[in-house]
Amino acid sequence: MPDGSNQLFTLDRLDPQVVALHEAMRAQGLVSADPLAMPLGQARAAAERAHLFLNRDAPPIPTRAIETEGPAGPLRLRLYRPPSSDDRPLPVLVYFHGGGFAVNSVDTHDRLLRLLALRSGAAVVAVAYGKAPEHRFPHQHDEALAALRWAAREGAAHGLDGGRLAVGGDSAGANLALGAALAARAPGEPRVRFGLLFYGMFAHDFHTPSHRRFGDGRYGLTTARMRWYWEQYLGHAEPTRDPRAAPLLADLSGLPPLLLLAAGLDCLRDDSLRLAERLAAADVPFDLTVHESLPHSFANMTRLVEAADGAVTRAALAVRAHLAA
Repeated sequence: MPDGSNQLFTLDRLDPQVVALHEAMRAQGLVSADPLAMPLGQARAAAERAHLFLNRDAPPIPTRAIETEGPAGPLRLRLYRPPSSDDRPLPVLVYFHGGGFAVNSVDTHDRLLRLLALRSGAAVVAVAYGKAPEHRFPHQHDEALAALRWAAREGAAHGLDGGRLAVGGDSAGANLALGAALAARAPGEPRVRFGLLFYGMFAHDFHTPSHRRFGDGRYGLTTARMRWYWEQYLGHAEPTRDPRAAPLLADLSGLPPLLLLAAGLDCLRDDSLRLAERLAAADVPFDLTVHESLPHSFANMTRLVEAADGAVTRAALAVRAHLAA
């Protein structure tokens, strides 16, 4: 299960299609990718197996593996290029997968990446950033900005329009996407036109109402696991005030328009709500939707959960609109 739990889900508010999805995964012997219950390597393997189930019947689309120079060695990218009726360069969405910085991969998010490309009409550049604890902050933040620079400055050789650039991500990937957009405000950096943020982990804070309400894991992700993810990322358990790691704490002025898609049944729900409050105070245009009946990781449930598929379609159409020529 993607960031899930082997506990039975409470049925009062959870989308019944999510319940059916998890029952189908349990029936196939797929277990939760929980690094608190098993060695990290085993958790990573469990995540890959679970997402093979979630990614079945993904729509066909050309992909290309690309390797470029990153801030600390090679940086691997995967380009998803949707069909186009002409030879004009395509707009670009640079996307960062979730997984607490420690699990998941471009492969686990393959179906989502294909859907975003096909439904937005934009090329998607998926970033295989280094995972924690082998690589710790600010390694991932620096790789995110490097990927953005690559798309803007070298994408033309691959038929990409670096002048029409968006960033996106889910969970830890939303943290990286927002951090990259913040860094891109500096003179000489690529201009980002739009940001797409699914249920992001934006601050090292476990005392929000959503952590108190959902952090026991009744709907999947737990507060205990979030503490562990942050510790792997930072290398210590103490909260960080560095806005590159916790972008909720940054000066948010000057950001491009953002779409925030939160999960209502998620201990990270309030990260998105708090971000929305700070964006409003900074006069940054944004749209926030809380999908009340969905849990964390719903963007990877599109094959079997109609509400998740609809949310991804909405996200893709927003990318299309903001990157229009």
